[in-house]
Formats: sequence, structure tokens, C-alpha cells
Amino acid sequence: MAQTTRTFLAIDVPPTIADRLTKLQHKLAPLVPAFRWVDATPFHLTLAFLGDVPFADLNEVCAAATRAARASKRFEIQVAGLGSFPKPERPRVAWTGFAGPGLEPLAALHRTLISELRKIGQPPEDPRFTPHITLGRLKAGAGRGKTPVPPPDLSALVEEYREWSPGSFVIGEIVAYSSTLTPEGPTYAALARAPLASARARTDT
Repeated sequence: MAQTTRTFLAIDVPPTIADRLTKLQHKLAPLVPAFRWVDATPFHLTLAFLGDVPFADLNEVCAAATRAARASKRFEIQVAGLGSFPKPERPRVAWTGFAGPGLEPLAALHRTLISELRKIGQPPEDPRFTPHITLGRLKAGAGRGKTPVPPPDLSALVEEYREWSPGSFVIGEIVAYSSTLTPEGPTYAALARAPLASARARTDT
């Protein structure tokens, strides 16, 4: 059996935004005890989760990311709001989303990347795209046991933080990551970085 690694392609969140997201987690943690708030770094926006990719195919995946990045110019996007999957009343994942004019070039970048991945036979496990940064997940076994934690309802918090924003940042590269699952949560290792067109041009000068 070929050796594989859990692989995804993402956009890193810069430290200034990450610090504000961490502060938001600290505010939410005592209000939603049924959630485990992620502490894996860096915070990121997943563009495509590929699942287990054979080691022999990783170079092709990274090359596909490079082609998609070169076809896109860097752009600014605003991080904003609070949301949850599948719905605020019965959440399993809490996240912050994105807003503003940057959503259009982000969607275009995603489409280009998915097209390049399909060309090499490595489409994402789920092609749907709801851009978000994961903040926390429902703890395993929440709501069960001798002293169960009540199932959370994030409706009020989602409404309270609807206009909240930690700021904007410039998207300048796609990062290919491997993901290793541990009892404390996933850990990530960067496999390759693919600068977007204008970001690459700037570094070449």
C-alpha cells in the first residue's frame, strides 16, 4: 500500500488577525463549554481538502497550486462575523467568515485551483466552498455522560457578532499542508508555498 499524507491547500491568516481571533476564542470559551477551541497554528482558510494523497503525487499537487496561484493576482479580503455548521441552533463547528469585495477574487481563485486539481486527478473531497476560518468544534461526546454539557445554541452569539471584524489582510499565496491527527487535535506542516502573481513579482524585484 502506497504511503499517504492527509493534504489540504489553504491561505494562512497573518499574526495580527490571528491574535484577534484568539482573543475572540477566549471570550467565547466560557460561554460555550461544549466546544473545544482550536489552538493549532496557523489559523487558515481551507481552499481544498484532498484527504489522503500518495507521497508520489504530492509534487503534482504542489505544481497545480503553483499554476493556480500564478493565474491570480493578490487581493485584500476582510475577515468578518461569526457562523456555525450546520446551523447555529445545533452547531458542530464555530467559525468566522469573510466579507467585502475580496469575496469575488477569492471565489475565482478557488475555481481556478479546483480546475487545476481536477486536471491531475486530485479533486477535493467536497467541492463546495464556504470560505471560513474554524474557531472551535463540538467536543466528542458533548451532551452525553453522567453530567452532560447542554447542547450549545450559538444563535444569540452569531447575531451579536454579526458585524464583528478583526480586520483585513492581503492574500498573497496558497500553502500546501500535510495534516496529522493527534489526541490534542490536528497538527500541520507546510509542504510548499505558491505565491500569487503580483506577490511573486514583488519578491523578484
